[in-house]
Amino acid sequence: MLFGKNMINIGKNGVRIDQEPNSCPICNHLVSANRMDISKEIYADNPNYSRYLEVLYECPSTKCEHLFLAHFERKSESQNSINSYFTYTHSTPNHFKPLDFDERICQISSNFVEIFNQSANAEANGLSEVCGMGYRKALEFLIKDYCISSHSDEIEKIKVMPLMQCINKYISDTNIKECATRAVWLGNDETHYQRKWQDKDIGDLKLLIKLVVHWVVSSLMTQEYMQSMT
Repeated sequence: MLFGKNMINIGKNGVRIDQEPNSCPICNHLVSANRMDISKEIYADNPNYSRYLEVLYECPSTKCEHLFLAHFERKSESQNSINSYFTYTHSTPNHFKPLDFDERICQISSNFVEIFNQSANAEANGLSEVCGMGYRKALEFLIKDYCISSHSDEIEKIKVMPLMQCINKYISDTNIKECATRAVWLGNDETHYQRKWQDKDIGDLKLLIKLVVHWVVSSLMTQEYMQSMT
């Protein structure tokens, strides 16, 4: 039970919350945010029973000092119970920090980097039903651009070829091929009505894509040393 001393009372009406935000969504630093004591309860369905709470905070970092909203949702032991509290869910606005990739990946497929980061931004903003399709598209750009980098005489053929055919025909590295194949399986799940891999989710898809990136970078580094030390 979370009632009692674990609760934080805020505002003149003694509204209780389970915790305060511990990071700034704008500068992405861990902070002890300054509460501005300006809050608003949002009523849904029942005008006498507020479901959501928004509280204004200020980032204490001198390099930021932005204001942001912390969002809470009401929880209770039973429906419409007066013995209830608000639990922290997220803060806005969200300032997404793009993920950095190895310079070799950026050179081979800048489109992959852009699409992956846009998908990650969508996921960070709660768009969980669409970001998976973005990750699937990013994977296709990475694989095809990687294949084009080593088969420049077949660019047009690679561009129009189905992704799995492209993997099977042009990728010989076992680690890249196996991880890419499984990433395609999960990526396709994100675009279809019914999922085939019920025990896997978008987290597994992202991990497989990162493994593909890792093995591609390893392959490229190996090629660099083999060429420089003939």
